[in-house]
Amino acid sequence: MSKKDKKEDGKEKIKFSSLFKYLKYSYKYAKQEKKYLFLVLIANIILTIISIAVPIFGAKQIVSLTGGEWNRLIVVIITIFVLEISRNLGRLIYMLSWNKYFYSVKKNIQLDLAEEMLKITQDDLNMNSSGVFIERLNNDTEKLTDIFIDLLDWISDIVGGLGVFIGIFFINKIIFGIYLFFIVVLFFFQKRAQDILMKKRKIHIKNREKVNGFTSEIIRGAKDIKILNAEKSFLIHASSIMDILKKSGNDLNGTRAKLNFLNGDVRDLLDLLISLFGVYFIINGNLSVSAMLIIYNYSPKIMNLSSHFERLIECINEFNLSASRIFGVLVEEEFHKESFGTMSVKKLNGNIVFDKVSFSYDDEQSVLKNMSFEVEANKTVAFVGKSGAGKTTIFNLISKLYDADSGEIILDKYNIKDLDRDSIRGNLSIISQNPYIYNMSIRENLQIIKTDATEKDIKKACKMACLHDFVMTLKDGYDTIVGEGGVTLSGGQKQRLAIARAFLLKTKIILFDEATSALDNETQKEITKAIENMKGDYTVLIIAHRLSTVQNADKIFVIDNGKVVDSGTRNYLLKNCKVFKKLYETELEDEN
Repeated sequence: MSKKDKKEDGKEKIKFSSLFKYLKYSYKYAKQEKKYLFLVLIANIILTIISIAVPIFGAKQIVSLTGGEWNRLIVVIITIFVLEISRNLGRLIYMLSWNKYFYSVKKNIQLDLAEEMLKITQDDLNMNSSGVFIERLNNDTEKLTDIFIDLLDWISDIVGGLGVFIGIFFINKIIFGIYLFFIVVLFFFQKRAQDILMKKRKIHIKNREKVNGFTSEIIRGAKDIKILNAEKSFLIHASSIMDILKKSGNDLNGTRAKLNFLNGDVRDLLDLLISLFGVYFIINGNLSVSAMLIIYNYSPKIMNLSSHFERLIECINEFNLSASRIFGVLVEEEFHKESFGTMSVKKLNGNIVFDKVSFSYDDEQSVLKNMSFEVEANKTVAFVGKSGAGKTTIFNLISKLYDADSGEIILDKYNIKDLDRDSIRGNLSIISQNPYIYNMSIRENLQIIKTDATEKDIKKACKMACLHDFVMTLKDGYDTIVGEGGVTLSGGQKQRLAIARAFLLKTKIILFDEATSALDNETQKEITKAIENMKGDYTVLIIAHRLSTVQNADKIFVIDNGKVVDSGTRNYLLKNCKVFKKLYETELEDEN
């Protein structure tokens, strides 16, 4: 065994030993619907008792029929009928209870998991495929939801099988011994089989995550794929990773099929030996026909004992694997989480100070270098500079998507590190260059960020964002579905919808991250006018793609190589700042 294999085996043991810890975590959700879990337990008990009783009465039915005991036969038939009706009732209770339990518990787990995923740092989200999180939200939550019911099922089956097994000991000890030998053989065979399958299952899940992540990228990026005429290259890549998934799936299911084949052969051999020994004992008067019928009827239940143990182990292994992946997000530290302070401030005025702030992404070269500046509340300021100068990073730090490496960021008089999430993000709106629009109606895209927004509020925000007139030209107006990522909207329309969302929130601080870059000149003028109307009432920060959009800003900060090299009005900077003047001249050349 290689060092890697030994390490993997060690991990499996650790995960198995974590069973009770994960069960404790899971019971937090299960107990919310424990009445349905209790009903499943009752139904399981009923079904187990009936499964033991029916073969006994089935044997009596055959003996009474062949012996001509008609009165006894009628009683037995009626008894079997009552048992079967009771079995149907037990199954009904089981299914209805399981249904109520499963969907309620799964929903609660998924909501908590989604909440925690939204706390994961932007770095970790960027470094992982969406398939990693989709797999956990969908498939792993099902394993976690079902664990207690699965355990009840397998334990009930095992208890029922053991009860029958003990009963056979009193009927015939030799047949009991044969069963015991084969059950032990099957148990160790199936335990080893599960160890093999678990390793292959882990590989298959990882490959499935990659496929899920890439296929979601194809759907989200379909427009760009078409424009780039890259359908073939994307499909070739999709085919290559799907081939890997196919290979791991074939390997997993092929191994399972081979192991099931060997398992079936052993079970068939056991069935043959029991039948031969049964005939031998009947001929020699050591076993009655009715007793042999009972043994034969019980044979599947006994032979399934090892399978029940196998499935119980498999169930535990699958649960441990899924639980480790879910609680790696919910409880443990598989991913880094955003950290906030505890201070709560309901409303910020909008004063922003950067004091010697430095920052780099992934320990690479610094993006911001000892940067200092101050934005006064209720002022409109702009940040200009060439691409990569660090402008968007400033906004990422203000909204605390990232933490500064050094220095201080002060909102009003509070250090941003001391403020809680709502105090920061509840007081600002950010309008990005490529806003994400949800696959909902225009109205729902607005209401999802402010659930109590009235129709009047929505229309007012859209009018301020110069979107209302466009919406009224649509057949379904505000009820128009815009498609995933707002695919039915133009770039400018998506940005105006994002601007309307910001207006609707009415936050004191509004950040425009090159939000007018995709707008035509006419719409840009309207948005610029809307921004002008905010002056004096909001703190507005603008990353300018076009210098013409910020010519009336109260102050313009010129960013170069991660530092503020100068600041002032447009006219001042044209006279005194070489960097700004060069940007201005370059823009004029591009326009000409």
